[in-house]
Amino acid sequence: MSAPAPGAVPDRRPADAPLDAVADALPLWLERAVHQVFPTGSGRIDDAFSARHFSDLAGEYGRVYRPELAPAGAGNTFAAMARSLVESAGLDRWPVGVAIAAHATPDLDCRYAAATYLSEAWPDGPLSFGVSEQGTATPFAALRLAGAYARRHGLRKALVLVLDQATLPYATGAELGGDAGVALLLSADPVAGGRPLVRHTPGVAVEDLRALLAGQLAPFGPDTAVVAGPGIDPGRDLPAGLGEVRETGKGFPCTALWAAYAAGAPAGRPLALVDHDPVSGDLGVCVTGSQEPPR
Repeated sequence: MSAPAPGAVPDRRPADAPLDAVADALPLWLERAVHQVFPTGSGRIDDAFSARHFSDLAGEYGRVYRPELAPAGAGNTFAAMARSLVESAGLDRWPVGVAIAAHATPDLDCRYAAATYLSEAWPDGPLSFGVSEQGTATPFAALRLAGAYARRHGLRKALVLVLDQATLPYATGAELGGDAGVALLLSADPVAGGRPLVRHTPGVAVEDLRALLAGQLAPFGPDTAVVAGPGIDPGRDLPAGLGEVRETGKGFPCTALWAAYAAGAPAGRPLALVDHDPVSGDLGVCVTGSQEPPR
C-alpha cells in the first residue's frame, strides 16, 4: 500500500530528531500481543496456477524461478495464519475497526487473501487491507497506518497482523526460518506502558544508523532496553549506554521483533524495538513503556 495515511501530515523533522510523545505516539495503546509459530501447512505451490504465478513474479523482480523446489514445498497462506491467530486468541470477539496484514515475503497463494478473511471475521466487517513492499519495516508502517485510521475515524480498536512465510520456489537472499505470525491488538482503553511511539524513516544508509538512533532514542535514558531486529548489528548500529540489548537473530524478517515483545516487555522501563531493511534502507523504531496511562 503506497497511498499516504488518511489525515497524515508529512513529517518535516530531521530524521535524527528525538522521538516525541506527541508527534510519534499512536492514538491507541498496545493492549495485547500474541505470537504463533506454524508447523508445515497444507498449502502447495506445485499446481499449474502457482507455477505460472511464481514464474511471472520471479521474473518481474529479477529472480530465477526454480520449479524443482515447488513439489517439496507446503506451507501456510497468510489467510490461514490470520484465521488461526484471530480465533485462537479470541480476537474475533473484539469490535475491531481496522485490521491490517503486514508482511515482507509474498503470500503462498495469491488466491486466498488475508484481508478478505479479516473483512469477514467480524460481523460489522472492519476496514481491512494488506501492507507490504517495505521489507522488515513493514510492521512499523502498518502500525502508523492503523493509528492514522483510528485517529481520523475515532476507532477504539485496531488489529495489526505481522506475518512471515518461508515456502518460496526461488532464492530471496534472506534467511527464512518458517511460518509465523504476531497479532498486535491496539485499543483506546489505557494500559500500563503508555501509547507506543512509532517512527518509520525511509532511505537510511547503514553508516548513518548509529548517529540517527542515538538522536531518536535520546529521551529515554540509559535504562532503555533494545531489541535489535535481523537488520541491526548492535555493535555497529546502536549507540553506547543502553540498559540492555537483545538480538532476535535471523529467519523471521517481520515477526522476530514483535515475537520478542509478545514474550514479555521489561517492567518499569522503556523498550525500543528497532529494525533496518538493508535493501530499501527503511528504519523502524517503536518504543513502549515510555509513558504511564492517564488516571
